[in-house]
Amino acid sequence: MVTVDGAGFSHKFLEHLDTLAARRGYTLIYSCGWELGGREKAALRLVPEGAWEIALDHRGQVRERRADGACEDTGCGHRACWIEEAHVTELTGLLRKGPSGDQLSGWPAAMRIFARRERPHPGAKLSLSGNEDGYRCQLWVTNLPETTKGWRGKNACIYAAHRVHARVEDAIRTGKNTGIGRFPSHEFEINQAWMTAAMTAQILLSWLKLIALDGDLARAEPKTLRYRVLNAAARLVRGGRRRRWKIAANWPWAEAITRAWQRITALPDPG
Repeated sequence: MVTVDGAGFSHKFLEHLDTLAARRGYTLIYSCGWELGGREKAALRLVPEGAWEIALDHRGQVRERRADGACEDTGCGHRACWIEEAHVTELTGLLRKGPSGDQLSGWPAAMRIFARRERPHPGAKLSLSGNEDGYRCQLWVTNLPETTKGWRGKNACIYAAHRVHARVEDAIRTGKNTGIGRFPSHEFEINQAWMTAAMTAQILLSWLKLIALDGDLARAEPKTLRYRVLNAAARLVRGGRRRRWKIAANWPWAEAITRAWQRITALPDPG
């Protein structure tokens, strides 16, 4: 699955992805940000209220927030005290077969377009992309087939899958603080080597969190990992044909580091 935000999207790029997806024996699903223009706003006005589906977050749970004037009981379960934060719907039919005819004729036939709307948080101002009825709207396109069965084919789950791009944006943000935000030289080759080293470090950290860490450390950013794990005083020693990891027992994250080491050493030899 290839995810791209609106800044990285272009007609040529989508055509390239569509060509790759059409190869025999390959499966490529893309999910790309889409600009909200006049034709999309016109289509949004035609969407019946019942066609909007409650949006889900990355955990598969309904996105909600406290409503204005809700009671102060944080454990309150009253539905009146909460509002559904976001909704999603598909606009493909309206833009392909709507009153104005096929408005996507120049785009790949497999491309589908979706919209997400939400009420702005209290005090927030609507941007220029906000719809006239007070919603903030975002659009994206995907080539996921309409015949997709089960939960994956539901609009809310298609949106949740698109939201994984937020992880890419987080990786870029944290990467700027760990090497890729500044380059050490005016020479291209030196900066190229620096970029390669910084990206390698980011990939290793991602795998470390994926296969070895859990809890808060599995979600920690590089700065936190540097303090709690990477800079921990420890020694790797060998003896009796075994490798041992010696770390101070009073270090708050010693147990987590030990579990991570055990998981890494338990991985099968790729050779």
